[in-house]
Amino acid sequence: MIKTLKTFAFHLPSLSVGLTFFTLSMLFGSWLARLPEVQARLMLSEGQLGLALLGLPVGALLMMPLAGWLSARLSSGQAMTLSTLLFCGVFPLPAFAQGPYSLFAGLLLIGFVNSFMNISMNAAAAAVERHYHIAIMSVCHGMFSLGAMVGAGSSGLIASLGVSLQVHLITVALLMVGLHLLLRPVIHSLPSAPAENNGLSIPPRALLGLAFIGFCIMIGEGAIADWSAIFLRKELQAGPFIAGLAYAGFSMAMAIGRFMGDGIRLQLGLGKAVTMGSLLGAAGLLLAILAPLPVLSVLGFTIVGLGFSTVVPLLFSAAANTPGVSAGNGIAAVASSGVIGFLVAPPLIGLISDHFGLALGLGFVVILAVLASVTARSIKA
Repeated sequence: MIKTLKTFAFHLPSLSVGLTFFTLSMLFGSWLARLPEVQARLMLSEGQLGLALLGLPVGALLMMPLAGWLSARLSSGQAMTLSTLLFCGVFPLPAFAQGPYSLFAGLLLIGFVNSFMNISMNAAAAAVERHYHIAIMSVCHGMFSLGAMVGAGSSGLIASLGVSLQVHLITVALLMVGLHLLLRPVIHSLPSAPAENNGLSIPPRALLGLAFIGFCIMIGEGAIADWSAIFLRKELQAGPFIAGLAYAGFSMAMAIGRFMGDGIRLQLGLGKAVTMGSLLGAAGLLLAILAPLPVLSVLGFTIVGLGFSTVVPLLFSAAANTPGVSAGNGIAAVASSGVIGFLVAPPLIGLISDHFGLALGLGFVVILAVLASVTARSIKA
């Protein structure tokens, strides 16, 4: 019988996996909070930036089948170490981009390695759960959001001090390498999960509703990650520190919500929890777009994080328990819809923003969140 682990910080195998989640998002948070200056330095329009940002999800999508194959042939510890060191090695590359094409190429390479790291650390979390009969997946995803919060929050402060993006990303990457090497003895003793199909999966009919919700919400998560800091800088003339707080607040709320996710599900039921989370996210984003002051916009993006935080983990749970569909295939199908959402988000928001403004580009995400809440009413789990 699997039980919730209440002593996560003192269980070294679980903590090592959770800190790997933290490493991935710490780097991403550091990068995303400084996107406005990359856009300004390269003189890119919203549409051009959106197409350049497409490199990351395209790389992740192309690499996913190979990443699953690699993870299945290495032990949990080997896969986590190799993917983490590769990711830290390539992550500073976009800071050296000289134009949209080199930015796309750098992000494409990051997407390749990100896919490998993402699959390896989730597989390791599942293996720890199975071996020790504990539940840590939700906490690990909370650690991911916590890392993004720390990365984005510190990034805004570092940018305001005049530290170059190149020095910033290289330093953070080296710190994360040091953290991983410190944990290496524990990581290499982790249990390994049995090999499964980790590639893309087309949703069967029974999962179409869940897949659609995942698609809508992941577009929203991708939009906040890529465009929140830019929105505050360009639309509300916020400084780099305040602009960085938009994604930091979003990530902080995501972490809080995910740490509380299991309790929310027990209180409300899965369908109602997804419905209310989607609507809360839509309301928060509406506040962020319409707010006359940067601080209110940051509050709005924080509310979005609280609303969206539990939706995807709850969708995975519903997919795993759908009658007639295996747990692995169900989760893979919903996860694939999320990857496609991330794939669509950067150019879609960028192109809408080019023609109608960034506020309306983000407003499209409000509509998708409302549609997700309507669809969620049909979830029976």
